[in-house]
Amino acid sequence: MIKRLTLSALSALTLLGSPMLASAQDATTPTLQTREGYLIVTRLDTRKCAYPMCGGYFVKAVNQALTRCADGSLQKECHAVQLNANALGWTSEQRAAFDAEFAQGHALVRGLLEPAPAGFYTAEQLTITEAWQGQGLRNKPLGSFYGVKSTGIVCITTPCPSLAATKLNVIAPVRHPDLDLSLTGASDKQIQAGYEALGSTGILAVGAIVPVRLPTLNGGTRKGSKLLASEFYLPAKP
Repeated sequence: MIKRLTLSALSALTLLGSPMLASAQDATTPTLQTREGYLIVTRLDTRKCAYPMCGGYFVKAVNQALTRCADGSLQKECHAVQLNANALGWTSEQRAAFDAEFAQGHALVRGLLEPAPAGFYTAEQLTITEAWQGQGLRNKPLGSFYGVKSTGIVCITTPCPSLAATKLNVIAPVRHPDLDLSLTGASDKQIQAGYEALGSTGILAVGAIVPVRLPTLNGGTRKGSKLLASEFYLPAKP
């Protein structure tokens, strides 16, 4: 039954705003932790006014109704005119390449919105410490955002707590669902890379955890759960 579910089924889900995830040790090998600060672009800033008051994009914290903006206020979305990726050690060309994907909503970052001097003005800057690249068909991600990583536990029956899934930007219990990346539209190679990353960097995934019946060794079934992902993210390598 689960295999027959499509992205249209996921479209009924409510897009929440909350992350748990990776604290980067370097630009490509983050270690998943329960932290806040994961953001996604909601729309480009097409207002007609002088830079840096306008331009860039608007962002929001995933799994959250409100986001802390550069001026300290809580808003449904916040303005960011520029991306500061200095902590990742990227070249200006690498930063620009990632920024182009992030601006279109095809990537996630962990970072902080803060004021930064820009000539005679003060710009609203997004300073990031982690960057994650979307792997799917680039549809709007549907569902709740999770950090998913292998627990290292190996079982001979199901259900098995072999994966730990934690909501981003939220204090919430760790879940132990199976993982299905087949609905994301990513290629077989990308999906294989996603499963392989569970044992190292972990991944970010957005979707819904649904109840399923899992087979047992005696030929029966028992209750379990599965995270059906509409999109997943791997550490960005511009």
